[in-house]
Amino acid sequence: MIEQLTVHAAGTRSLRRTLTSFGRALLLAAPGVVMLCSWQFASGRLVREAYISKPTDIARRLYELFATGEIWPSLKVTGQELVLSYVIGVASGLLIGYALGRSPRVARIVEPYVMAFYGIPKIALAPLFIIWFGIGIWSKIALASIMVFFLVFYNVFSGVRGVDQELVNLTRVMGANERQLTRHVYLPAAAPYVMLGMRMAIPYSVIGVIVGEFTSSIQGLGLFIHEASATYDPAGVFAGITILLVFVIAANLLANRLERRLLRWRTPSGVRPNEI
Repeated sequence: MIEQLTVHAAGTRSLRRTLTSFGRALLLAAPGVVMLCSWQFASGRLVREAYISKPTDIARRLYELFATGEIWPSLKVTGQELVLSYVIGVASGLLIGYALGRSPRVARIVEPYVMAFYGIPKIALAPLFIIWFGIGIWSKIALASIMVFFLVFYNVFSGVRGVDQELVNLTRVMGANERQLTRHVYLPAAAPYVMLGMRMAIPYSVIGVIVGEFTSSIQGLGLFIHEASATYDPAGVFAGITILLVFVIAANLLANRLERRLLRWRTPSGVRPNEI
């Protein structure tokens, strides 16, 4: 009897969790469904279809692009640019941000120059990168990497500088070397800043790559969107934007999983369990 009650209670909890998850999914999807229905209704009635197309036409265009294989070469080029620029920007931002955060004297000398360079509109650098690297993928990677770098750099720099110096001194007194300080003090303290910078950098990597492809390119989603705009093809423009949106959502989901894995020792309130 007790076993039956236990099984029944477990089944009830499982059903309750399933219904709760389903309700949350419906609540999350509702605004998007309303927006798409309103868009479908307004196109051709309230707004000219030549301006905003229709969701059904965009879905049909996406199907045609993938079914015929027309979009795959552009998607491959843009995907390479996005991944490489993000990896390069994040890695350089982590290394330089950590190095300057640990070296206050050097940071005081270098920081004004970094701020001056940060103040330059990155889009203004696109023609220069084209002169240096040509119209291939590397000029887009360079532009997007610079945009990603600064976001990650400043977050890591702030996180490392914000570490409690008394904790560092205490750890040194206990005999910790530089490697142990990095692993057990600085990296855990800076991890939330690092993840914030990495998540913020995702859309900026997309902006850098697409702007670079708008400026000069022989292939890529940016060129596809630009050509669709030049030929007054709003369905093609929105199809390209939808593909980019899917990439950003997927990248954010991966970043969320990585953040939960790296910061699993933290509670939602930011306090370690053994401190409560």
